[in-house]
Amino acid sequence: MKNFIKNPSLLIALLLLLSFQACVESEDLVTPNVASPVLMVLQGTTFAATAPVTVNSTTLELDKTHILDHNIGIDSIPVANLALTVFVDNTRQVAALTTDAAGIAALEISWADLGLSEPKSGTQVRLEFAGTYKNIAFRKYHNVRVQ
Repeated sequence: MKNFIKNPSLLIALLLLLSFQACVESEDLVTPNVASPVLMVLQGTTFAATAPVTVNSTTLELDKTHILDHNIGIDSIPVANLALTVFVDNTRQVAALTTDAAGIAALEISWADLGLSEPKSGTQVRLEFAGTYKNIAFRKYHNVRVQ
């Protein structure tokens, strides 16, 4: 340790090496996060055990060209003819939907089709609405519960 302190040029070289290594830029993120190309609003969460599950989705594209103009702001444009796939358990497809001119698609499905042959109060199922818009894939998660 005494030899290390006696030689200040070695200490300075080590500090410079460490500082240059701290400034290395990485072009690839560890987890490549991409913002969703659409805003999806899902409605319908709690349903009776004897009733079908009905979830309405509204899909909108957010036009942010006037974000700095407080008179206009962000505009919401409905996404028409967008193919949506509904999954349960990440891989099991339970429905395929297409949005209408207002960007709305309605899912109506039984509890049995969601994997609950005997739905009990409080049981939850996680739905995943997936699609691709402008070559960017997206997923929106939504929980439905037995009343």
